[in-house]
Amino acid sequence: MKRNDFRSNPMEIVNLKCEPDLIPTLIRESGIYPAYHMNKQHWISVDIEGYEALDKLKMLVDMSYQLVGKK
Repeated sequence: MKRNDFRSNPMEIVNLKCEPDLIPTLIRESGIYPAYHMNKQHWISVDIEGYEALDKLKMLVDMSYQLVGKK
């Protein structure tokens, strides 16, 4: 799926805050996209139905929680 196909191919996503230096590498993975309607320098969108690396998804959720909780 193309990264800009959110309108024509709806999916269940979660937006996660992420370390900016990790984002370029993460969005190369299938199921991870630049954040939809968020600051793309700090947020990613993950297709929660199509992303298969559950351990990595848990790590990303934990990281997001830590980053958001710092405020």
